[in-house]
Amino acid sequence: MDMQKIGVLGSFAAGIGLALAPLAAADDSTGFDFSAVLASEIQSMNFLFESQAALAGVADKVIDASAGQPFLTIDKDDVNATLGTLLYGLNWENEISSDPGAYSLLNGALTEFVDGNNVLLFAILNGGDQIDFENAADYLFGTDAAIAAGLAGDSAWEDAALFFQAGLADIGGYLAIDL
Repeated sequence: MDMQKIGVLGSFAAGIGLALAPLAAADDSTGFDFSAVLASEIQSMNFLFESQAALAGVADKVIDASAGQPFLTIDKDDVNATLGTLLYGLNWENEISSDPGAYSLLNGALTEFVDGNNVLLFAILNGGDQIDFENAADYLFGTDAAIAAGLAGDSAWEDAALFFQAGLADIGGYLAIDL
């Protein structure tokens, strides 16, 4: 092997070493911070909700998020047929909740799917551990009843499946069919 090839290989090895050095030196004892994940998910759902409200012509009725309620909401009386159909589906008048908001997208299915994904992410990052109900607010954002039902499995994988099944049931409600 001539000197040029050795020099090129050495440069690649040094480059890889420099690129991976921060990973080797990273302190992962603090664990993964889910707050940015939750904030991003909520922001995405708020954007979708706000877009649907604008399409329905009721964007001016949307109630802004607050520290206590990070999701955009709308008063039930301000939901017209267009927004109701976009949020809750074909039989929206039967499916509408008392407090419609960004968490109601696809009749609530999107919230269930996101919570299921967060359960899987938590399990992958924590050696397969389950989320404790007491700490669920750090990782999930569904209702207490939905979270309790979703975390009722014997493993994180079963918990995720329960959330996904609930999401599919919500899709069934959205489409006015039994799934």
